[in-house]
Amino acid sequence: MKSVVITLLIAVLIFFIFDKSKYIGDKPIIVTQIDTIYSKDTIVKYKKGKDIPFEIYRVLEDSIFIHDTIQVLSDYYATRVYKDTITQDSSKFYIQDSISQNKIQARLFKAEIAYKTIYNTTTITKKDKSAIYLGFLTDLRAFDNKLGLGLGLGYYTPKKGLFLLNATTNNYSLGYYKKF
Repeated sequence: MKSVVITLLIAVLIFFIFDKSKYIGDKPIIVTQIDTIYSKDTIVKYKKGKDIPFEIYRVLEDSIFIHDTIQVLSDYYATRVYKDTITQDSSKFYIQDSISQNKIQARLFKAEIAYKTIYNTTTITKKDKSAIYLGFLTDLRAFDNKLGLGLGLGYYTPKKGLFLLNATTNNYSLGYYKKF
């Protein structure tokens, strides 16, 4: 009777091992991750009016305007600030000129340059394959405290799970494990 059970268990194990299952292939699992990191640099330059190159253009007018002398002198000595902002993509450029007495007294240039860094990471992972494991084991029978030694054979399949066949001097066992 014992040999019939062992033969039956081995037959069931062989059936599970050589069962025709659908073969998907050995295509690896490809994971692509794209990260974009933005960084900014700020550049500030300041120049005084005498350091700025300039050209004077004269415009002749046909008509003569009569102005108050005080108004002309106050406009001449007044300091006016002209600001300009240029935006290109994510970068900004600021220009600020201070003008007095028909001259550029000072110029401020500020550039906030944004850099875009793109990291493209591709991870290729191969799918698990079937494997056969051979091992040694011991067992202890509880009712007579007899220690048994033996061999174990395991067959792993990624789709179906793990099949175990163990034989010791005390007993034989067949097992099936499935990952959840």
